[in-house]
Amino acid sequence: MSKKTETVQSYWDARSELFGNYYKKPSSFDRVFRKGVYERQAVAIKACKAIPNATVLDVGSGPGVNSVSLIKNGGASHVFGIDFAQHMIDYANATVKEENVADKCNFVLGDILTYDFAGQKFDYSCALGVFDYIEDAQALLSRMSQLSQKSFMGSWPENGLRMALRRYRYTCPLFHYTEQQIIDLHSKAGISRDKLEIIRIGGGWATVAHK
Repeated sequence: MSKKTETVQSYWDARSELFGNYYKKPSSFDRVFRKGVYERQAVAIKACKAIPNATVLDVGSGPGVNSVSLIKNGGASHVFGIDFAQHMIDYANATVKEENVADKCNFVLGDILTYDFAGQKFDYSCALGVFDYIEDAQALLSRMSQLSQKSFMGSWPENGLRMALRRYRYTCPLFHYTEQQIIDLHSKAGISRDKLEIIRIGGGWATVAHK
C-alpha cells in the first residue's frame, strides 16, 4: 500500500512539537544525522550578527526556535515570522514567551508570496529548511530579495542518500538542488555570483546573498 501524500502545510501542522525538539531537545541521533540543521542555524546567526540591530523576516518560522536564536545570539532587534501552519504559529508564540523575547517577535499565519507586507521591508531575511518543500523556489527567492534591504539567507538540500531516506519517510513533496542551480536561482533574483556566499553544510548548502 502506498503512503498517503500530505500537503506541506498539513504535514508540518501535525509535527510542530517534533520539529521544535530537534532544536530544544536534540538527541544523539539528531546531532549526528541532522547536523545540517544546526550548521544552517549557525550560518543564519552569523549573517544576522553582521547587521547591527537587524530587523529580520523569518520565512517558515516554524516553532520559533530560530527566531529566538536570532534575537539572543544574532543581535536582531525584532523578528517577524511567517508560517502557513497554525500549530507552528501557536508553538512559536509559546516559545518566545518562555524565552522572554515575545516583545521582540511577531508571528503571522500566511504565505510570503501572497502576504501583504504593506510596504514593510527588513534588513535581513532567512529561510531555514524551507526550500526543501517549495516547488517554485525562484518565486520565493525573488520575494525574499524584494523584502530584504541588506542580505538574505537560505538552506538548500542536495540529492543523495539522505534525501532518498527523507523521501521514503516523509509524506509531503521534497525538492533538492545542485550548486549551479542555486547560483542560477540567485542570478535570476538579481544577486551576482560575487555577492553570493555558498557554505557547505551537512546535506547540502547554506547561502548568504548580499544586496
